[in-house]
Amino acid sequence: MTKSIFAINEEIKKDSKTVLDNIKVGDTVKIVLKLKETNPDKKSKGSKTQTVQGLVLARKHNKELGAAITIRSIVDSVGVEWIIPLYTSDIIKVDILKSSKVRRAKLYYIRRKSIKETKAKLRKETKKVVEESVGDKKGDIVEPETTEEKPQ
Repeated sequence: MTKSIFAINEEIKKDSKTVLDNIKVGDTVKIVLKLKETNPDKKSKGSKTQTVQGLVLARKHNKELGAAITIRSIVDSVGVEWIIPLYTSDIIKVDILKSSKVRRAKLYYIRRKSIKETKAKLRKETKKVVEESVGDKKGDIVEPETTEEKPQ
């Protein structure tokens, strides 16, 4: 007898970690993933682990089998986002570092907010550099010295 899709979903969820159900939008999480690595020259296959840490912007398909979360973090002053399926065997470990209360289901506005903050920061740094360079030029200017007349 064939199993219904609902029964299969329940079996997979039981096998997966219960922490995945506790991840909410607004949490700061740290996820360790197992990545498959292939080298086309040697045709060797291997795997490595990667740690992804950031803010959960969205959770899609809440507790279905195809559920996924969107994680955003800033790496070298560039915003990076990962879309990670929750019920996959590639997830090794999940840690919820911080949980915060949010009033929205999707936190996409944080993308624009971080851009604004970054631009403001760049403006401040540029202003500082310009002021320093102007200050250096003022220091380089040599004012004429007053010369006293010598008696003859």
